[in-house]
Amino acid sequence: MTRINLYQSFVLHQYQFDVWEFEPHNHNFFEIIFIEEGTGYHTINNVRFKYKPKDIFLIAPEDVHNFEIEDRTTFTYFKFTETLFTQNKQLPDRAYWLHRIEHILHNPNLMPGDVINDENDRKLIWQIHEVVLSEYVSDEPYSKNIISNTISTILSLIARNIERSYRKNRTKYTKKSSRIDDVLSYIRTNVYEHELMKTNEIANSFGMSANSINALFKRETGDSIRQYIENYRMQLVQYRLRNTDQTIAEIAYELGFTDESHLTKVFKKHYQITPKVFKKANNAPA
Repeated sequence: MTRINLYQSFVLHQYQFDVWEFEPHNHNFFEIIFIEEGTGYHTINNVRFKYKPKDIFLIAPEDVHNFEIEDRTTFTYFKFTETLFTQNKQLPDRAYWLHRIEHILHNPNLMPGDVINDENDRKLIWQIHEVVLSEYVSDEPYSKNIISNTISTILSLIARNIERSYRKNRTKYTKKSSRIDDVLSYIRTNVYEHELMKTNEIANSFGMSANSINALFKRETGDSIRQYIENYRMQLVQYRLRNTDQTIAEIAYELGFTDESHLTKVFKKHYQITPKVFKKANNAPA
């Protein structure tokens, strides 16, 4: 499996192919892929589906993907790492941006494919895409700030479309399944707010007692609420260790651990390895 690394915070590439020239690969950065023209198939993590002009794809680090081209296709790629946002002091701080992208990546209803379901949002994103193209080519003063702001806006629109699809798909569930799905969504959305992660607070949000919500959660997921929250936090810790330059102490603070030692103890219990060793093994700065 080919892994491609990006050593800049943002790169824009445009390709036109009759035949796809790259083997399936993953990478250490995000990609927003715009289909300017052409048709074919896009496979992401072994899921294959047809693409067409004006489709938009979000590819996360570790996603494996490739294209099969039917009609000559022109692609525009926005490739970026989280440092694109954290270098811009005019944007919300790093933690806010990480919360946004993590919510997108860990939403279980995000399936491979065109990520936009609202045509007005699609038109808006394509307009923003033109701004990014212009600023990238011109490289004028403040171009980097403008690009980071516009990419942040695109990600917010993508997140809105994912949430819209999530709410629409909830109608397929039974009442019981819908209730547990609401609880899971609450946890994923508020995992950074430590007070809101207390069992009593979660129960109050759904008009239930702590015992009732614990029983429901255990019955529907097989885990206690506390165990689920810990497991989910471990997913976020792994993501940050792989894809950001945050220190272990910073990660521990943001995700509600007492200190770096506490995080190390929990991480080692889950993965039999310390965060420091994991970070080094994944080619990230310690």
